[in-house]
Amino acid sequence: MTEPVAAGLPAEPQPQPRPAARRRELSALLRTAVVVAAVVLFLNRFVLNLSIVEGDSMQPTLHPGDWLLVSRLAGDALPIHLGDVVILRDPRPEDGSPGYLVKRVVGLPGDVVELRQGQLLRNGLPVPELYADRAPALENFQAVQVEPGHYFVLGDNRQWRASRDSRTFGAVDASDITGRAELLLWPLDHAGRL
Repeated sequence: MTEPVAAGLPAEPQPQPRPAARRRELSALLRTAVVVAAVVLFLNRFVLNLSIVEGDSMQPTLHPGDWLLVSRLAGDALPIHLGDVVILRDPRPEDGSPGYLVKRVVGLPGDVVELRQGQLLRNGLPVPELYADRAPALENFQAVQVEPGHYFVLGDNRQWRASRDSRTFGAVDASDITGRAELLLWPLDHAGRL
């Protein structure tokens, strides 16, 4: 035997959350959002951040619009090595605004660096540069000894006036290096470690 089923009866009303409970939920959500925002800001300022390449001074390695994951722990916490791609404060911004440059470290403190007939020399020895533009640089520079606490940086694009780098403004003070590029994130077909 089947039991009769009531059709069309309204469902029992659900209890509504009380205003105090709703305020507690919103307060907890707001606290969580503030903590997440603080962590993201801390990481962006002191640990990692995203940088987007402008200009072609680092071609063929990097192109305008490439996305870089940059470690902000450069310096004592993350030593700088030859060949590292670094982000630095522009020592001589052209438009007067504080700008940043992306360059490759080719000379460490105490090194003697020069560019002769398109060949980079470090301490008198040729430096193999698989990353640098193959077009010959149109200007040589005389041997320069890198001062303590400084780094000699060049753009990978060595064509004449394609890159403002240590050939233009001299060796860079270590305190002006704000990060080391670790990964090329975008475009995906070129993504990988630098």
